[in-house]
Amino acid sequence: SAGEGAPRERLFDLAANYDQGPLHLGAGYSKEGNAKQFAVRGLYEMGAFTFGAYVQRETVDGVPGPDSRTIGRVSGMYALGASEFHVNVGGTKAGGSFGLSGAKQYTFGYNYNLSKRTKVYGYYTAIDNTAKNKAGDFSSLAAGIRHNF
Repeated sequence: SAGEGAPRERLFDLAANYDQGPLHLGAGYSKEGNAKQFAVRGLYEMGAFTFGAYVQRETVDGVPGPDSRTIGRVSGMYALGASEFHVNVGGTKAGGSFGLSGAKQYTFGYNYNLSKRTKVYGYYTAIDNTAKNKAGDFSSLAAGIRHNF
């Protein structure tokens, strides 16, 4: 960002993506003031199965030292006709002002594709917050319809 009179520090953002058939890879780096992050991701399509994962490292250098966390997620999907079955698990291990020990999230979902652009979906997600001094554990059940214009 140019930073022309903006109240924020200048931001630098770099991303790279690679797609070759069923393999999709990406990497990104951002820096704004003392905050920076680096992330890598991958996705592989194997017939009816799709597998993906990412890992991200965030750091904020402050006083008395750096606060940082590592975030990661793995996911899978199985497609059967117009149906998609999804599962993923992710989590973070954090320190400093980001939290004491992080959290884990689990999600199970189902999509039914009505057309190329419209689907109905439902999912269940649960968060196991291991930093008990922060917000507690959480779970949610959702359903809806999504249309891409």
